[in-house]
Amino acid sequence: MATEVINGRPRAESHTLRAEEERLRAHLEQKLRVRTRFAPLADVRALLVSPSRDDQPKSLVVSSQASIAERIYLYVHVAAHIALGHHLPIVTIVEGAPGVTRFSDASRHREAEDLARAIWWGQTDKGGLLGAPALVQQSAMLRRLLAVGVTRAALRSVLIGMRHAYYDLHIERALARSRIAAWLRQALCLTAVVCVAPQLSD
Repeated sequence: MATEVINGRPRAESHTLRAEEERLRAHLEQKLRVRTRFAPLADVRALLVSPSRDDQPKSLVVSSQASIAERIYLYVHVAAHIALGHHLPIVTIVEGAPGVTRFSDASRHREAEDLARAIWWGQTDKGGLLGAPALVQQSAMLRRLLAVGVTRAALRSVLIGMRHAYYDLHIERALARSRIAAWLRQALCLTAVVCVAPQLSD
């Protein structure tokens, strides 16, 4: 079954989103021994290749066409496969592009989706630090708004509008270190990821 990822990149991917992607990629390498590289892939979003021995690093190849938000989702999803033991020696897990069935065992894929959702919202420690940004991870309000397509799109538009106002009104210096600015940045990051991977929502 293909990993559902919705294309439609934001006009500019934020520094917070980029920093989050780098943090999660580093966590994959340091804690799960997954080395990530990027390459042009046709009809595939990612490949996880496991070596013959478990003491050797695994290799994750991510499509160079994937947005930063898509990469974040794929890292969490791959971590779920690993936590569930789907990464057997010499096994390649293929995550297809939307609408393209690649993963042969649909039940394992659904298991990984369920665990990825729990990791993302901080409901399990199986993913270590691979969940959503901490300040917004436990927000029941955001989670409810992201659960429905219409409110998800509206929330994203509102947050992007707030980000533009934040910079257009030149108030970023005054609020840069404030909790409000941190919440806005993290909420936009979380929303961007759930918009490309709605299966992370309830």
